[in-house]
Amino acid sequence: MRILLIKPSYSNVYRWGPQTDIITPPLGLEYIAAYIKDIADVRIIDNRLETINLKVIEKAIEQYQPDYVGISWNFSSQIDIARRIAKIAKSYGCRTVVGGWHPTLVPSETLEFPSIDIVVRGEGEITFRELIQNNSPVGILGLSYKQDGKQIHNPDRELMNLKHVRPPARHFRSVLAKKTYNFFGIPVDCIETSRGCPYFCNFCSIHHFFRKKYRQHAIRDIIKELHSSEIRNRAGLIYVIDDNFVVDHKFVIDLCNAIIQSRINKYFMTQVRVDMVVNHPEVFKKMADAGFIYLFLGLESFSDGTLEKLNKQIKFKQIKSALKILHDLGFFVHGNIILGANLEDTRQDLESTIEIAKNLDVDLLTYSLLTPFPGTELWEQVLSEDLLLTRDWHQFTWSDPVIKYPYLSSDELSYFLGKSYKETMSFHRPWQGIRRLVQTRGLKYNMLRIAPIDIFKMYYQMLKNLRKILSNK
Repeated sequence: MRILLIKPSYSNVYRWGPQTDIITPPLGLEYIAAYIKDIADVRIIDNRLETINLKVIEKAIEQYQPDYVGISWNFSSQIDIARRIAKIAKSYGCRTVVGGWHPTLVPSETLEFPSIDIVVRGEGEITFRELIQNNSPVGILGLSYKQDGKQIHNPDRELMNLKHVRPPARHFRSVLAKKTYNFFGIPVDCIETSRGCPYFCNFCSIHHFFRKKYRQHAIRDIIKELHSSEIRNRAGLIYVIDDNFVVDHKFVIDLCNAIIQSRINKYFMTQVRVDMVVNHPEVFKKMADAGFIYLFLGLESFSDGTLEKLNKQIKFKQIKSALKILHDLGFFVHGNIILGANLEDTRQDLESTIEIAKNLDVDLLTYSLLTPFPGTELWEQVLSEDLLLTRDWHQFTWSDPVIKYPYLSSDELSYFLGKSYKETMSFHRPWQGIRRLVQTRGLKYNMLRIAPIDIFKMYYQMLKNLRKILSNK
């Protein structure tokens, strides 16, 4: 049996932020591939690569003639490209399977598309394997499908025990993919140490996807993966893709100690919560020792009232404290702010947000508009209050207004999104962060992990990205 797994491209409406200079491996599909490579012939195509367009995908399907085409569809705005890929696959007689955040949260709506046969809900490794083994969705836990014109939703599958999970099959990457995956010019790979998040921000769907559970991989398996030839011989930077890396403090410290003892001299990046930094600075000191240099923080808002409405469980004063702690440890800090995070926001609120951001010591600032994704508390609130402007998922991009505000028009939201980048982004910010990294961690620390030229290459790519963003407006 032949299986073709496809990672769709992102919508071209992503106008803002550094996305165009960052492309990371499709780790989710590589986990799927690891679970079926012994029972099927498998190939992976990454539509995000510059030369992989729909014509290339169609030609690959025509030549390979897969029995199943699996499409990883996380972001709602990928709806058009996912449907077009599925339509191409159906025209060649393939069975089409979609999985990821969006199809999991709206499986019935997803199955309404004629070109989509099966939805994998939640984690897909075991579910997809059983589908291929049986060559039928009947009775397979975690599947939704169509039969005789009716939708059938099988019961949910239990979440996996991550202590016994197969490592992702990185060897399916093409030569082009290996050359392309990068973070601002630095070769990058991904690794997962946990799944889920025990917090309940009202705009986030992660806790719904993972059913409010948090699980960890075995540290010995993580270290073994970091020692693999695919990572050891190529990647200068490892992106730990966990939704919330610092949840279990002992686990993080033990993992960092294992990285240090194993002499895995790599740079690491991940995303963390503000309150974890403030409450447990010793954890971040250990992370710095292990090679963590780049942290993403969801700042979201500078208003305590708004942060409470978002259920972030942090205060503005903690944001300022966290930034100082991280900078003292030499971290490069990337923070995101949600414009219109409070449905009662006014023009003055957005002006105030921008003014605070100008003076906030963050090395890279990005902005998004409040967006209600299916399955979130925000989605339910917007629906109940009749505030949804559209159900065209293509527009759920974080940069297109989809919520009706009482005191802000859609044009005003778009205006302030552009204004925020123009007035707060500067070439000085990332340079300051890179300089701090070099000075705080020391020459030996950095030379062990990466060539000095690559550090400046990252800065150069950031400058190019900033110029591109600013030239758009």
